[in-house]
Amino acid sequence: MKKIGIAFVLMLLFISCSNEKAKSPNPSDYHGKWTLIEVTGFKPANIIFDKLGWQESYIFNTDKTFVKTRIKDNKTTTVTGKFVMTKIDNELNFELTYDENNDIIGTCSGNLTENLSINKEGLLVNSWQMCDGPGLIYKKSK
Repeated sequence: MKKIGIAFVLMLLFISCSNEKAKSPNPSDYHGKWTLIEVTGFKPANIIFDKLGWQESYIFNTDKTFVKTRIKDNKTTTVTGKFVMTKIDNELNFELTYDENNDIIGTCSGNLTENLSINKEGLLVNSWQMCDGPGLIYKKSK
């Protein structure tokens, strides 16, 4: 009887300790609200959003439209647009195209496009930091 119990426990351990692979982004998991949780690249580095002076979020819709909202100094700014998704090197990438120009667009090119990706940790990250902008990291709301 002891051998059966030990075998059962070992089997449970084997099943529960299986090799976990890095989470591959699922293209259907992008929709919903993503809220800013961290800002990097400023001096001093790694300023947390509550010390930054603004809060912002994206809402991605299943019809490939989005809304970006920033709240700063009790003023809410909202911009909208459409996006295209691609999967490159196991990361889900978004190219956002805004309907109109606005200073909350985080872009290297100065035009109406913005690029983001979902990393292996499941966080949304902008590409603005590649051209000396802040690194903005967002987490999906449950």
